[in-house]
Amino acid sequence: MRRLAFCGFLFLLCLLQSNWLRAQEPTIADDAKATQPLKVGAIVTDVELTGLDGKAVKLSTLYRDKPLVLVFFRGGWCPICTRHTQQLIKVYPEIQKLGAEMIGVSPDNLANSESNHNKSSVPFPFYSDAQVLASSAFGLAFRVDAQTLSKYKGFGIDLEKASGFQHHALPIPAIYIVNQTGGVVFAHSNPDYRERLDPQKLLDALQKLPTSSKVP
Repeated sequence: MRRLAFCGFLFLLCLLQSNWLRAQEPTIADDAKATQPLKVGAIVTDVELTGLDGKAVKLSTLYRDKPLVLVFFRGGWCPICTRHTQQLIKVYPEIQKLGAEMIGVSPDNLANSESNHNKSSVPFPFYSDAQVLASSAFGLAFRVDAQTLSKYKGFGIDLEKASGFQHHALPIPAIYIVNQTGGVVFAHSNPDYRERLDPQKLLDALQKLPTSSKVP
């Protein structure tokens, strides 16, 4: 009887562990149009990102003291991302004057994130989301199909080398503003990677934040 009960306990333990492991896996949509991005009013998951110093950072530590602008982009290999980053660099001083901080997040691994950051002389922090855990938590991650992967390789773009993983996933480009309680107060995303947010609209959104969300 005891042996039977023990076996039942082990089975339950294995089942719980299996469910826990599945819960840790990123949710990746089949294509960009199938993604389900977080909307205004949502509370963000306290995911971990990797800073350029190689240290893991909890997202909550980045928005704890002031509103945080998160810019999700595809990678340093994407010319449209690079052009948009340059536009955001120009408004970064104004973002800081409005009491907010901004970070860039991509699936690039640490080495590629650092290289892109230095090459583009980006003044705001970059973080690596190589396993697309953050992109997944924000509902942005999707699987790149085999035909597109082959096309990218023809252009010298290898997503496996870029991230260091074989998930073949990217985020749809997105910009969020998260307040000090982890609430999404602004959200913009588009499954069409060619469409990017006008930086002025980001500034307008920051200016409209309630006084309690801003840093004096």
